[in-house]
Amino acid sequence: MAMKQREAVYQVTTEVLAAKGIEFMPTVTDVRDLVNSEIRSEITDKIVTMFQEGQVEFKSTESNQEKMSDTKKLRSYVTGLITNWFNKDTQLNGGAKYEAKNPGSRSPDAQLKELRILKKHLEAKGDADGVSRCDEAIAQRIEFLKAEKAPTSLPAVDPDNLPDFLKDLAV
Repeated sequence: MAMKQREAVYQVTTEVLAAKGIEFMPTVTDVRDLVNSEIRSEITDKIVTMFQEGQVEFKSTESNQEKMSDTKKLRSYVTGLITNWFNKDTQLNGGAKYEAKNPGSRSPDAQLKELRILKKHLEAKGDADGVSRCDEAIAQRIEFLKAEKAPTSLPAVDPDNLPDFLKDLAV
């Protein structure tokens, strides 16, 4: 049975570090402080090979099949996978709870995207008041979008379609 992607990143990372004589203590040491470009490239190569040999889980989607048929695309995918687990896996990141740098940045909401872009412009200008106002607008927009997603109301219950012993429960 193929191992999970997270497990593959952890296993290969610890193996490569051990082979190089680099001390690593899970949940204590942040692996990002130990890994340079040479080590990261070696980790990437090993995980790419594991994918190609079917040792790592990879859903059979059209997009993933395309990656499997093109080593460059697979390598790019694995590079992102490694970054993801270096950030999120507490065994690899020194036990830190991961927090997204820009939560909701993938939101399909055009207004929210524009507010974030405006905020970056204002930060670059050093406009603290404008940044503060943008932060407030972003928070309000996020709350509005959350409220929009919340279920509005439940459908009415037709007591005529219920068994007699439950009809008194229909409101």
